[in-house]
Amino acid sequence: MPDDLHNWSPLVDDVQQRKDTALEMGGPDRVARQRELGKLPVRERLEILLDKGSFIEYGALADHMDPSLAARGSLAADGVVTGVGRIDGRRVAIIAYDFTVMAGSMGSVGEDKTARMRDLVLRQRIPLVYLLDSGGARIQSTSGSTFAGAGALFREQVVLSGVVPQVGRC
Repeated sequence: MPDDLHNWSPLVDDVQQRKDTALEMGGPDRVARQRELGKLPVRERLEILLDKGSFIEYGALADHMDPSLAARGSLAADGVVTGVGRIDGRRVAIIAYDFTVMAGSMGSVGEDKTARMRDLVLRQRIPLVYLLDSGGARIQSTSGSTFAGAGALFREQVVLSGVVPQVGRC
């Protein structure tokens, strides 16, 4: 047996590189542009919104799977940060679009992540918080986008929660 049979270093290094890429969001130039516009990057918004250390991200290593975007390289988390955290000790699910990644546009992988969170909140009966900072659906993608009918998603959440959503800027 070769000595490197159980050498996991290349795989661990690859996962770490993917994680670093996701945490960089759209890159330093786009993050700086957000700040110039007076807007916080999505991950900083989450740090303010959620109880410290409570956020567990789902799908951080997800990336687009669209061949037409291959030349662009990685799209960090496919432009949407999803997960579970706490607000004042209460468990909540989060869907937060990242404008630094293709203007927060919604692709098929990101939509899969949001569907997963919607399913989780319905099963576990916890609130869902959307942070929308998005240019809309990635309709130019060959993978297609189903976000055009997403108004029903928001109506579904309002009906389930009985709470009127608040619109604001952070």
